[in-house]
Amino acid sequence: MSVDLEDHFCDLPINEWEKYPSRVVNTTKTLLKIFDEHDVQATFFTLGYVAEKHPELIEEITKKGHEIASHGYSHYNLKKLSKESFEKDLLKSIKILEKTSGDKILGFRAPWFSISDQNLHVFEVLKKFLKYDSSIYPVGPHYGFASAPRFIYKLNIDNPLEENQNGTFYEIPMATMKLPLLGNFPIAGGIYLRFLPWKFIKTGIQNINKSNFSAMCYIHPQDLDPQRPKLPGTSWHNYYGLKNSTAKIISLLKEFKFRTARDVLKL
Repeated sequence: MSVDLEDHFCDLPINEWEKYPSRVVNTTKTLLKIFDEHDVQATFFTLGYVAEKHPELIEEITKKGHEIASHGYSHYNLKKLSKESFEKDLLKSIKILEKTSGDKILGFRAPWFSISDQNLHVFEVLKKFLKYDSSIYPVGPHYGFASAPRFIYKLNIDNPLEENQNGTFYEIPMATMKLPLLGNFPIAGGIYLRFLPWKFIKTGIQNINKSNFSAMCYIHPQDLDPQRPKLPGTSWHNYYGLKNSTAKIISLLKEFKFRTARDVLKL
């Protein structure tokens, strides 16, 4: 289980964030309570900005045994960043996250899963500082890697669509279900968790587990916020299904056992 730890306004440009009141502390505490009730350990892919603003929240997450990983500092679309700008943003986040959590940061997830064949240099940077990535969504064309492996693998830095069995850097793709004619279909979380029927999601995760792999799922704290305010410049899908999302997430946690990425990879 993973959490993209960001505030409800973080899909907007960073220079607009201070206009809006933060909701991330309360929504994350709601999520932590649900995790406690269902004995769930999760990886929190955390924005450096959030950790900087709310260090006490990161301390609470860590004390409960969850893993802190990086989601970058500024929630940039990585397709729009140079290699140098990405590395600067990543290192800024790692410094803040390690200070607030007291733990070594091992993993990363790109905002909007924004890694494609346009910016493969991201993996070169990640390998220098981290042990794993969880940014590949093997669904196309929106996410860019429709033919990527669907299960955890050691990534070939030169070609992320290929496995390097002698490699040391892991990729944890997002959970998908392989459908006839349609190919890989997303089931991992976010809008898909809120939109899709529960039985469909359950079947997809069961199929992954039957292949002896873990299914990487994700949620955002704001997915549990039915009063989430609608902000200019955000899309309808950010608000769809919020009234029923808590019940669906609880069903997910009751049905399956979840651990951190660090534990699954034995790092």
